[in-house]
Amino acid sequence: MGNIKNAWVISFIRIPLLMICLVISYLVLSSLGLKFSFPFLPDLSTIYFTLVNIICLFLLYQILKKEGRSIKELLGYQRSSLFRDILFGFLWLFILYIPFVLAVMGTMFLLFGMDFMNQFEVVFAGNVDQYYSRPAWLAWCAAIISLIFPFLNAPTEELIYRGYAQPLFLKHYGKVWLSILIPSIGFAIQHVMLAASVEGAIVYAASFFVWGIGSGIIYYKQKRLFPLIVCHFIVNIAFSVLPIIILILG
Repeated sequence: MGNIKNAWVISFIRIPLLMICLVISYLVLSSLGLKFSFPFLPDLSTIYFTLVNIICLFLLYQILKKEGRSIKELLGYQRSSLFRDILFGFLWLFILYIPFVLAVMGTMFLLFGMDFMNQFEVVFAGNVDQYYSRPAWLAWCAAIISLIFPFLNAPTEELIYRGYAQPLFLKHYGKVWLSILIPSIGFAIQHVMLAASVEGAIVYAASFFVWGIGSGIIYYKQKRLFPLIVCHFIVNIAFSVLPIIILILG
């Protein structure tokens, strides 16, 4: 089994990598004369998230190779259990969705009080007056990458946070709650990069922290990663079709 330093690195490495890729994306596209409301670029997030997923998968592969393990081992994929794992994936989606929505609503209530129901556009769309039109080639690029996104993002995040880091924290510290808490913090903070506003960043951090805690508990109890990947994949598919729908609708 790996060392605790690797568990800390793998739990938080995505945050600086996402920031670097976001800045690079902004600088490259700005040099082409395009305008953006930096740092909030949610419609382009699948582009730099996909880059980071590739980097993190390669990093995890190298770490596991040195430890004499493999990504396949962490996945826990069993052909004979595929149908059962898919059913569990839908079950975990239902179970995790409830506290996730409650966290969204609760955080918005803390931010806006009784008026929170009228603030969804501010939180999830940001300041629409600062949105700029995108050239067709960039919109299509984001849409195409969105099709790839779930196939990389779901397994990468589950492998990193639950499959790799969580068992190492449990082995080193001997505390279940701590082994679930630490990866969940890294999991939550990275999702701030998807936000369209400061308020959205707060809501995303709180709600995905709750999702991470729930996923960590499920993994600890079930000892199976693949059903969580299925669950995560379904969520990512829903997120990824939005750029395509926007393109089709013009």
